[in-house]
Amino acid sequence: MARTYPIERAATPIERAATARAFPFRAVPVYAGAAVAAGAVVLLAVLRFGGAVRPEIPGLPTAGPVTAWGLPLARFCYDLCAVGCVGTLTAALLAPAAAPESAACRRAAGRWALGWALFTALSYVLTLSNLIPLPVGDLLAAPDLLEFGTSIPQTQALLVVLAATVVAAARLPAGIRLGAAVFGLLPPAYVGHAASAGDHDIAVSALMSHLVPVSVWIGGLAAVLIHFRRSDHLAVVLPRFSTLALCCFAAVAVSGVAGAWVRLSAPSDLWRSDYGLLLLAKVAVLAILGLFGRRHRRRTVVGVADRTVRRTFVRLAAGEVAVMVAAIGLAVGLSRTPPPPGSGGGHGQLALEYALAPFTPGALITEVRLDPTVLLLLALPAAAYVVGARRAAPWPAGHALAWHAGLALAAWALLGGAGSYSRAMLPAQALQHTVLTVVAPLLLSLGAPLTLAARAFRRDRTGPRLLARPVLLAAAYPVSFLLLYGTPWLPWSLSGYAPHLVTELLFLGIGFLVFRVVAAVDPLPGPVPWADRARLLGVVTAVHLALGAFLLLGPPVAADWLSLVAPPGAPGVLAGQRLAGAVSMLLPLPALALLAVRMRPVPAREGR
Repeated sequence: MARTYPIERAATPIERAATARAFPFRAVPVYAGAAVAAGAVVLLAVLRFGGAVRPEIPGLPTAGPVTAWGLPLARFCYDLCAVGCVGTLTAALLAPAAAPESAACRRAAGRWALGWALFTALSYVLTLSNLIPLPVGDLLAAPDLLEFGTSIPQTQALLVVLAATVVAAARLPAGIRLGAAVFGLLPPAYVGHAASAGDHDIAVSALMSHLVPVSVWIGGLAAVLIHFRRSDHLAVVLPRFSTLALCCFAAVAVSGVAGAWVRLSAPSDLWRSDYGLLLLAKVAVLAILGLFGRRHRRRTVVGVADRTVRRTFVRLAAGEVAVMVAAIGLAVGLSRTPPPPGSGGGHGQLALEYALAPFTPGALITEVRLDPTVLLLLALPAAAYVVGARRAAPWPAGHALAWHAGLALAAWALLGGAGSYSRAMLPAQALQHTVLTVVAPLLLSLGAPLTLAARAFRRDRTGPRLLARPVLLAAAYPVSFLLLYGTPWLPWSLSGYAPHLVTELLFLGIGFLVFRVVAAVDPLPGPVPWADRARLLGVVTAVHLALGAFLLLGPPVAADWLSLVAPPGAPGVLAGQRLAGAVSMLLPLPALALLAVRMRPVPAREGR
């Protein structure tokens, strides 16, 4: 039975006037000021409760009260502006492109970005004052000390954020600005409590996968409330944002649990430490926001075009935003509260930033490291495919099986034993890299995701023509491997969590683009001759044969790093490289051979 949707009705002038009375435009500064004041009060209370501001000890240098109280307040304003920038750009993309409110959101996002830049610069000065430590006045009187911040990780991260805010404020497409703003949220994840947690990679991942959905959720709702509450496009924007907010709620819950698991050494820390009690307070706030969201989905999302329902939405959203701003104050105070003793530092593997069990072949199956960022990145396409398959029913089961098998293989390569040992052993890195570059992308391309999107959303989803040119892909594929193994890229990617994850996701994307053209299951911008597809497949095969030969016969690769972090039971550097060469050469061949058989130039199949 076909699914039906309510017919959208534009709000009448009388309804818009009623909504304006429920939440008049001139009241926006009042409501906003009250919400910010509530957040600031919560922050100050948390600082006092958590002992983040301690009395000065005679004889020891101190940054003074201006820094002690000004730094968390500046960070609170910093977070508000960051959330406002990300959320407003998100609302601009959710609205119809021609809507005047979309342009208003883009302009407002520029102002949020400028405020974000201002408080980033202020945080730079206060953070440096706190780290040296030296009162702010003395610090400003010594320009050489201000330059010293370029060599400290905490202030280096703020300089990266400052550069991101410049892009977010520029006159660029909203998608590019949103990407820059989201990137600007991430650098502080490396220098907070996550940097001192025992499982540094999971702590950093949890914080990154927490900051982004929180910003989209809170800032997006505030932008919808401010810019669309009297708009005829609210009936279009609100259902879209409601679905996005539900995803953000799930992501915040999962990442919050992961972050708490890393920072607390025992469940009893939740009620025996100030940090744990503040975590419980955050859980309570999340539960309250979940109740707000449930009420929205039941009462306001579907019938928001109605005058009474719209007034309910405005009042309910205003209260929800106030709770969210208070939650930001709670989060900033929590970030200044020390975790309970024994929950951070003391890495089992200082260079690798997490402890590895002794290596055995069985560990490739049994070892698991649940990375919240990877889980969310894989859960989103899995859920989207299920939704699309329902809307496009009937949908071939073979396509769905291939898609989910590809995601499952990618999950094993990133979260299982291969992912755990990939930064410490070249054979595990070769196994992970081959699965993510060949096997998983081939299965994903056989899932025909763009065809599914075209049917489910009745839009042209062929993708940019440039990304489907066999000549370009035939050049990009070998060049990417040449750069990875012929430059310092490989040891750099192995030395850190974020570089390694970005590298593997990049090669997963390159592999998908290549095998989408070779398999020719999804629609392409233009017909690709069989000969061009065969040549591209030949290039892929030659690259893996050459890579295997290089690792088998060539000089050691990333030997210094691998010698430093190798776990007990791992083969030597040279023996491990030879094994990695065999994996890189032999593992892709069965998949490539099956694909070559499938794409034979049989007229009956070629015409499909």
